[in-house]
Amino acid sequence: MNIQQLRYVVAIANSGTFREAAAKLFVSQPSLSVAVRDLEAELGFQIFTRTTTGTVLTSQGLTFYEKALEVVKSFDSFEKQFSQTDTKNNEFSIASQHYDFLPPLITVFSKTYPDYKNFRIFESTTIQILDEVAKGDSEIGIIYINNQNRKGLLQRIEKLGLEYVELIPFQTHIYLGKDHPLAAKSSLTMADLAGLPTVRFTQEKDEYLYYSENFVDTTESSLMFNVTDRATLNGILERTDAYATGSGFLDSRSVNGITVIPLADNLDNKMIYIKRRDKNLSSCALKFVTAMQDYFAKYRP
Repeated sequence: MNIQQLRYVVAIANSGTFREAAAKLFVSQPSLSVAVRDLEAELGFQIFTRTTTGTVLTSQGLTFYEKALEVVKSFDSFEKQFSQTDTKNNEFSIASQHYDFLPPLITVFSKTYPDYKNFRIFESTTIQILDEVAKGDSEIGIIYINNQNRKGLLQRIEKLGLEYVELIPFQTHIYLGKDHPLAAKSSLTMADLAGLPTVRFTQEKDEYLYYSENFVDTTESSLMFNVTDRATLNGILERTDAYATGSGFLDSRSVNGITVIPLADNLDNKMIYIKRRDKNLSSCALKFVTAMQDYFAKYRP
């Protein structure tokens, strides 16, 4: 028994036919059939029952498939963590909270370094970002830290074997529709926002404030819109009196009908990136960090 045979079993079970599995695995159907037949002979039971419409797992085959799936996933994670082959495909992946500066930043980076042609930008929840970097699926993760979320985040970062590097301090900004009653103000306080609706990004564990992407506590808001992407957030801001919080790092083409106003607070915000503690950044990641620093210096509010 070997890992390749386990991959075959998983692929056949997921596909439903030997033909489709062979196509996905880029092997011939006869080779796949021989490999599975040899495995079944070694195990002493039949994994699949062939029918006129496809292939189904036997009762013992189902148990074997579930265990094989665990082993394949674990092996893939292990291989990704310790193998250097992923650098050969020239892919660069980052994970990030939902920031307006990502689109202009990544386009500037791609123009500056045209040799890198395969980018993956994974915008997600704070927990998934930390897990993405810990597993090696993304090389760096972009989040913020302040005196409100510091303790909880640092405990999670330490537990996952990660470390963080500070990029730049910044002030909390409030994002409003351009026709909002507060849009003409040059600065805001939490008292100005009392009782207003809030738009925020959904997190898996809302009970833990340190996972939130909001820079302030919004639990007293009159109405809460929980969203998963920036386009929806901006659309709600444009049509309601709701507000959202953000970093304020915007170029002129990123505003799109949204007014951004600084908030008087004492949160000591810092934009940071996280990385694996046991692995050095690639040359591509180091260049991307430099591009981030340059962008923040240029568009700092």
